Amino acid sequence: MGQIFYRPKDGWVGDTIPFAHDGKFYIFYLHDERKGNTQDEYGYRTSWNLLITEDGVNIKDCGIVLPVGEYEDADYACYTGSVIEGNDGKFHMFYTAQNNYNPKYHRDGRPLQYVAHAVSEDLIHWDKLPELTFGADESIYEPFDWRDPYVFFNEEEKCFDMLLAARLKGASEKNGGCVGLCRSYDLVNWKAMSPFYNPKSYMTHECPDLFKMGNKWYLIYSTFSEKFVTHYRMADSLKGPWVAPIEDTFDGRAFYAAKTAKAGEKRVAFAWVPTKRDDSDFGQYEWGGDFIAHEINQKENGNLCVKPVSGIFNVFGNEMKSVDINPIEIQNNEGEAFYVIGGMKSTCMIEAKIEYDSNTRSFGIGLRQDNSFSNGYYLRFEPFYNRVVADMWPRCIQGVNQWYVDGDKPFMVELERPFDYRSLENNKVDIRVIADDTILCLYVNDIMALTMRAYNNERPFWGFFVNDGSIKVSDICMYHICKGENYV
Repeated sequence: MGQIFYRPKDGWVGDTIPFAHDGKFYIFYLHDERKGNTQDEYGYRTSWNLLITEDGVNIKDCGIVLPVGEYEDADYACYTGSVIEGNDGKFHMFYTAQNNYNPKYHRDGRPLQYVAHAVSEDLIHWDKLPELTFGADESIYEPFDWRDPYVFFNEEEKCFDMLLAARLKGASEKNGGCVGLCRSYDLVNWKAMSPFYNPKSYMTHECPDLFKMGNKWYLIYSTFSEKFVTHYRMADSLKGPWVAPIEDTFDGRAFYAAKTAKAGEKRVAFAWVPTKRDDSDFGQYEWGGDFIAHEINQKENGNLCVKPVSGIFNVFGNEMKSVDINPIEIQNNEGEAFYVIGGMKSTCMIEAKIEYDSNTRSFGIGLRQDNSFSNGYYLRFEPFYNRVVADMWPRCIQGVNQWYVDGDKPFMVELERPFDYRSLENNKVDIRVIADDTILCLYVNDIMALTMRAYNNERPFWGFFVNDGSIKVSDICMYHICKGENYV
């Protein structure tokens, strides 16, 4: 278990539902014990559990706050939604109710999805209001995709609006997903409206979220059809148009279903890092995993960027010591060169500044390596392709033939991040890597993040590398737990 990226002892973290109150983040989340009838039945009877944090890392686990219903109830499983404070002084929770087993809540053998309602006076103790449960208006939307309600007060229209992961009636399975809309004036009676956003691009727009920063509105949603990722769109008003920036994501495959909340002056995106089956680098991604957070900031042009939450610095500043390493230069204009450093810890933070020659093909940092820098994980900068990628070796289990090594996959395609090298000053990047048990997270210039799973944490070496070019690495520092170990 990690010390930075939280996972409860009795389960895994699914979709997060953040709500800010009294300067703290109340992170409701889908708690999955993975007790489904098959290994592919994730999210079996998920409850809503609650984490409270001020900095995104130091967590108070409050356990279950919204239990699942019984066989006769629509909410045999409780899925994603939102929390809002109503005009009545109470907190209102809207969540997805689904019953995969009782035919009463099925049609044509498929489970229906409903919006359910609960209220609380303290965010801890909740009373369900089953009489207020409602399904899709089937004159507009499909009843099988009616989930993840996000409720906010629309100042312009003086009403409450609810965004949903929905599908237009009769629309294509591949790209018929939309952000549905319902409207209410009392949080009780809801009327379905035409879609809030309908780009005709995705199978679904999961976990919709909406906020205003500066003079821009931002719509957040997650998709799994064209790729697994959380997107954002931006507009000058709630009426749109919703524009996609060139880089419209916060992270890669290992940062899913992000939703945001603002406490004080900080807005933070909360998500989960998926585990891989059999706890193996070669296993397929699973649903749910570990809790993760990125702080969101706004660039001058309105685009969003991410950086580490303050809790990371709180942990490494208060509980860890640093090891400084002298500057290094690496060069090979005819191939690869690397510099190996020992003593990498299972939980640590590595910082460095890298300056690269303009003709350099690629460079980066290797983590959890053997002493020959031949086996391990690589976070690689590729200026020619305007991207940062994650890679590992071996890439797959060795096949019968020598060339069965997944050479046709030059990196983990789901962990490719666009990066604008032209915007850099003097070809320099500031990197910060957070390693915590089986998770590695790279931050670049406090604007970009790339998170990955890395199950082999036994190898103690790390360092820097370059391909067809040269780099200078300075301000190298590793922070790690101080338990009397000697740095190698």
